[in-house]
Amino acid sequence: MSESPKNLYEKQFDYGNNRKNLGFDYHEEDIIVKKTMMPRLFENENNKGFLRYINNVFVNSIDAVKTIRTFFNYTVPKNDTKIN
Repeated sequence: MSESPKNLYEKQFDYGNNRKNLGFDYHEEDIIVKKTMMPRLFENENNKGFLRYINNVFVNSIDAVKTIRTFFNYTVPKNDTKIN
């Protein structure tokens, strides 16, 4: 079962909800760092490992900000994962 069970109100509210423009998928490997830094930095293996670590830090920070933004927005359900 891929989705968590919902109550009847949530199913009725989500019926026909086709969301577009869900945002940029930044969970791919090293996508944030590759988009923001020059490719020459990835030629060195030591730099590549460090930049992979920095990319993971950025991804965790973005996820934390999205969670906080959902938590303080009282018009959105607290477990809504579709917020951009």
